[in-house]
Amino acid sequence: MDYELSAEHQMMQSAVKEIAADYDKDYWQEIHEDQLVPEAIFEDLAQGGWFGIPIPEEYGGHGMGLLDTIIVMEALAEAHAWETTFRFTMSTVFGGTSIMQNGTEAQKEQYLPGIAAGEDVWALGLTEPSAGLNATNMTTSAEKDGDEWVINGQKQWTSGMEFADKLLLVARTEPRDEVEKRTEGVTMFILDPDMDGISYNEIPLDIYFTEPTYDLFLGDVRVPEECVLGDVGQGLYQIFGMLNAERLTAAVSAWGGGKEALDTAVQYAKDREVWSEPIGAHQAIQHPLADAHAEMESARHDIRRAAWLADQGRDGSGEAANIANLQAGKAAWNACEAAMTTLGGMSASQEMGVAAAWGVVRHLRTGPVSEEMILNHIGQHSLGLPRSYKT
Repeated sequence: MDYELSAEHQMMQSAVKEIAADYDKDYWQEIHEDQLVPEAIFEDLAQGGWFGIPIPEEYGGHGMGLLDTIIVMEALAEAHAWETTFRFTMSTVFGGTSIMQNGTEAQKEQYLPGIAAGEDVWALGLTEPSAGLNATNMTTSAEKDGDEWVINGQKQWTSGMEFADKLLLVARTEPRDEVEKRTEGVTMFILDPDMDGISYNEIPLDIYFTEPTYDLFLGDVRVPEECVLGDVGQGLYQIFGMLNAERLTAAVSAWGGGKEALDTAVQYAKDREVWSEPIGAHQAIQHPLADAHAEMESARHDIRRAAWLADQGRDGSGEAANIANLQAGKAAWNACEAAMTTLGGMSASQEMGVAAAWGVVRHLRTGPVSEEMILNHIGQHSLGLPRSYKT
């Protein structure tokens, strides 16, 4: 791997930072206070085609890779627009990656151009009240009726439903007790959120999060056969296929929250004076910030390395993605903690935005995958230890 960014990557960084520069701290403070969707900057990013970086050129994208996507997301975070990075996971990954890997030619032609142009937002219906990280326990079902599927069930923590143009839904098409393997008998569907039988309610949150999230209800939703994505009964394996990309884009979002908190704290430590000198001159302030910076830079390299391995199709890309997600979450959390200590009481103010970043980062250490599940995977598959949990 070449650790020096290419001239093309530097141009991409400059371009998205120029977009982000039009949106100052007051803009993001209003987004936080009023729980708004930052549509204006999303539209600017869409016009530049930035959501279509990994989508093939024949479908309107740039035909680049995951690392290129990561570089752009990093640049947005560095330009104080870290909250935009979640849209890449929702649309570019949930929609784009899933269709690129599993879609028919007709589905690619139908859906990929809208994602590449930033016109279509996707949501993912996977988690359920009784099936969180153990998705094999899902009870949402789809039964065949002629040339249609009839879907019934409930999903939870389905982010972005209110403004989603498409919903990628995973449902059991065979009962768990009738399949040979617990991971079989699950199928992916592409749904329109306004289909008859679909309803949703926003889940009130006690902390700030960048995307509103919903309880999703499906009652006798009738779906034509052409809305099946990939092979019937193989939906979980298809979900697993996009996990590396999801792990890494989510890692950048966490890293971005940590970066925002750290940058804010560093500037505060330079400006705030006590006893006639900046508080950043005191090692009790300076050392935690320096330590957080070192951890953040290490996490950045972990993310880039994992993305490069995935683009190259190299062995170990799954392990690298898990490690990058784990380390990014920890580094971002420590950066937020150091920032809150530096700012003291000001860390709770909306003016600073540190508490908002802190809450999002903590959430990302739990989802889309918990650190405990990552450690389970590393222990079992990387170290060869016995499986540490039951199904």
